[in-house]
Formats: sequence, C-alpha cells, structure tokens
Amino acid sequence: MSNKKIVVIYTFFFFIPYVVSLGIVGIAYNALVLHALTWRVLVGGIVGSLEIFAVKVIAQRPILIMYRSSTRKSLKRFINFFILERNKLVISLNLLVDFALSIGSIYLVAKILPIEHILGNSIGWLVLIMMISLTLASYLEFDSLSIYTEKKK
Repeated sequence: MSNKKIVVIYTFFFFIPYVVSLGIVGIAYNALVLHALTWRVLVGGIVGSLEIFAVKVIAQRPILIMYRSSTRKSLKRFINFFILERNKLVISLNLLVDFALSIGSIYLVAKILPIEHILGNSIGWLVLIMMISLTLASYLEFDSLSIYTEKKK
C-alpha cells in the first residue's frame, strides 16, 4: 500500500470520524446541559474522552496495517501515536488528549452554534458525515485493511 493511499484512507477512516466524534461530544453535552460553563464540563470531558477512546479501539486493526505499510517516518510517527496496543503511558496520553479536545469541543459548540441547532438535527448530520466517511474508506481499500483473505484455487 502506498503512502498516498495510507493518507487518504487514514483521513476517511480515522481523522474525519475522530473530528466528527468530537462534534458529537460537544453537541450531545450542550443538548443535555445548557449551562456548559460549570464543573459539569469535567464530567462531559471524561465521558467524551471515553467515547473517543472507544472509536480508537475499533480502528486499531486498520491503523496497525497502515502503520506497518507506511514507509515515511513522519507518517509512521503520526500513526504511531494512535496505536493503543503498547504501554500504559501512551494510552494515558491518548486519554488526556481526548479529554482536552472533548472539553474544547464542548466550549466551541456552546460558543458557535445557536441552541436551536444544538437541539435540532445537528447530531444526525454528523452521524451522516461519519457514515459516508467510513463507507468511502472501506470502499477505497477494503482488501488492504481486511483480515478476510480469499482462498485462491
């Protein structure tokens, strides 16, 4: 698999869903708690970081395949940070980054979106974007990222 393919697949399979997950965290929190500037943001950040961590866990197999296939050191370093099958320090750093980004997302959504959009159908649009992104990534390189192997006759 070429480095260009890895970047495209990584963008559609991991980066876009990651950003969309941050948006979902921010919108969901602000839809539930209208006073986002209180201590409850910490609880929202914890829940959000665990949700984003779950997204990362689901994507581990394809990320490992992309890491092993890449030849550029900068791309390997970037992908390497999101591999969770290593020591607890990297997992802790991932959770801390996710926590900080979740809190940032909560504040950003509260400042940018009016309450009508937060309580409206904005999560539906984000889920649609995520589904399209994951579908495109799967379509682009299903064979390279799949654990399914077809037997040749």
